[in-house]
Amino acid sequence: MGTEKEVLSRRQQLRERHRILREEMSETEVRKKSGRICEKLLASDWYAACDVLYAYYPLGKEPDSLPVIERALADGKTVALPRTGEGSAMEFYRITSAKQVAEGRFHVMEPLFSCPRIRAAQALVLVPGVVFDAQGGRYGYGKGYYDRYFARFPRLRRVAFAYENQMEPELDALKTDVRMERIYTEEAVFYIAGDSFVIQDAGRERSVADRI
Repeated sequence: MGTEKEVLSRRQQLRERHRILREEMSETEVRKKSGRICEKLLASDWYAACDVLYAYYPLGKEPDSLPVIERALADGKTVALPRTGEGSAMEFYRITSAKQVAEGRFHVMEPLFSCPRIRAAQALVLVPGVVFDAQGGRYGYGKGYYDRYFARFPRLRRVAFAYENQMEPELDALKTDVRMERIYTEEAVFYIAGDSFVIQDAGRERSVADRI
């Protein structure tokens, strides 16, 4: 592992490498891979069972979650997007249209101030990130917004959208890091099964060790 300083340095270097890798993707590649990711989630049991969806508005070449947002609104689900405030605050606000957004902090599209805040006891949360591992590990952008939010609301279902090229065999984890329960990529679904993380791809399940 090394010292805390060394771990933090490695994490930041990995974030930067994956940010560059993602931005080198073509718009066509982003659109096709995002579509496959969204299709997997929309066909899932967790999507079917959820009444409340906490989503994110894609920034740059993050996996495009807008098809899921539009589908959830059409299906009559409650949909909310995050807005960050001063310090470490992040809350979710209900939208009834994907157009109810404006550019906010860090150039992220956030819900309008007229949108009401909601705090659902149970919800399916779509989580963006820069790099992930096959055990549910995640590095975001280094601000810790989602880790703190999940520490406050641990019963929320945590689902990440990622491209296959964002997956690493194993990440250095901090005590404050909150693992994802499922990760959807264009090729596979990584999910918790009992005490282990299992991968489903090409219609079959196998352990993480079998894939890496």
